[in-house]
Amino acid sequence: MVMKNFLLFFVMLFVFFQIVSGQNTADVWTLQQCIDYALEHNIQIKRANFNVVSNETSLNMARSDWLPDINASLGDGFEKDISNSANAGVELNMLLFDGLRTVSNTKAKRSNVMASFEDLQKIKNDVTLNVVSLYLNVLIQKELKKTAQEQVTLSDTLEKTVEKLVGSGREPQSKLHEIRAQKANDDYNLINAENNLQLALLDLMQILEIDFDNFDIETPLFDIDSFTIPIVIFDNVLAFLPNVRSEEYRLESLQKTLGTTRASYYPNLSLSASASTTYNYYFKDKTLNTTSFFKQLSNNWRSYIGVSMSIPIFNRLETLNNLKLSKVQIQQQKIEIENAKKALFKEIQRAILKANSSRQRYNSANVSVQANNEVFRQVKERFRMGKATSFDLQQAKNNLEKSHSEYIQAKYEFIFSIKILRFYSGENL
Repeated sequence: MVMKNFLLFFVMLFVFFQIVSGQNTADVWTLQQCIDYALEHNIQIKRANFNVVSNETSLNMARSDWLPDINASLGDGFEKDISNSANAGVELNMLLFDGLRTVSNTKAKRSNVMASFEDLQKIKNDVTLNVVSLYLNVLIQKELKKTAQEQVTLSDTLEKTVEKLVGSGREPQSKLHEIRAQKANDDYNLINAENNLQLALLDLMQILEIDFDNFDIETPLFDIDSFTIPIVIFDNVLAFLPNVRSEEYRLESLQKTLGTTRASYYPNLSLSASASTTYNYYFKDKTLNTTSFFKQLSNNWRSYIGVSMSIPIFNRLETLNNLKLSKVQIQQQKIEIENAKKALFKEIQRAILKANSSRQRYNSANVSVQANNEVFRQVKERFRMGKATSFDLQQAKNNLEKSHSEYIQAKYEFIFSIKILRFYSGENL
């Protein structure tokens, strides 16, 4: 019994520590998790979704214009101390021909739906690219913080080394002050690096619309040496990205709207039908109430069916002016399509140039880091042997830190530019 209680206590203690440790563990997100969450919760995407739903509703309303309009009526009236009269009826009105106005309007609304859907896809792409950019920025700040921490650790080591040299009389006290001043500067840089990392995480959290206390991201492994700059074919990009397609659908909508405007020149043909009946009851002269209720309904039954035509003659040139306005809007939209194509082409060109330049910067920065590592190693050895000054050592250390920072920036700039080009090539980010 005692052993059983002991085991139960141990299990409860283990669970307690697991809960406590879990509360202090950061919630680590992958890049794919960030993208998926942003696509589901981003406010801009939600707004674009509502716009799609609104245009779909407008399309359904346009399609419903072909349906008949049916109304029923019931009435009951009293003439004081004389009679009571009741009536009931059904009326139908239906469009037969409207110069293809409804057909053109439905097609225009359908194009609007497709344009809004392409707008939604574009916003999703923009949000995805922003998430990738902010995610990589967090990785940059993580590495910069790591570099700053390494510099602080290195300064601690140098301080201890110089303390020994000063204690043995090989270096003056002023050298120790110089090292400590540099160490204070390294501590300051580490604080800035930590702040920059927290700001980068905050930017990513804001685009994800989340507010976590222990938010963090996974650091993926990149085989940069295997990265190649993909070939981007502009015609394929036009077919893949929604940037231009949305403008083309807007052009279709305007062209169909032109047909809707032209319909005002044509006559409208409509069908109408009705059926009604009445019942009368006389209070004073009972001899008039010889016909029963259902007999009156049958005797008083009336029905009507007819076709009417409305022919436009003159509407103060409204149709003519609307046609001119529609044609101007069509020409303007054609310009918008060309502008969208040019903007996308320039965007791709800049991405290709940036990818090439970032690859060169990365290769150069990689060589610089290796060279500065070797220089610092040699200067540190010479300093230990008393053949180099603390100034030489500090200069080599600063050059190494600078080359590390440039390497980190160039590496992630190259990664991002490659991902952009892969995205333009139709690959999943």
